[in-house]
Amino acid sequence: MIYLKCSKVIDRISDIIDGQASLFVRMRFYGHLMICKNCRRYFNQFKTVHELAGKVSSDDLPPDFDHVMAFVMDEIEKQDEKKDV
Repeated sequence: MIYLKCSKVIDRISDIIDGQASLFVRMRFYGHLMICKNCRRYFNQFKTVHELAGKVSSDDLPPDFDHVMAFVMDEIEKQDEKKDV
């Protein structure tokens, strides 16, 4: 039996990539990917991001990274506050 709902596949992606999923879960997961091109594409994108994230160190970041991230986080908080109103 494969996963029939895409949401079940998305819930398992991290377990699959990290090697934490059981054989049964992996079989259901990959069975779904064989029939669902959207989940297959999402999984490939997620896997690529996961692989690239593991290759970046703090030495690779630009000198103003902390300043830029603080600005971005402030903007996100402002947007969230607007949604709450």
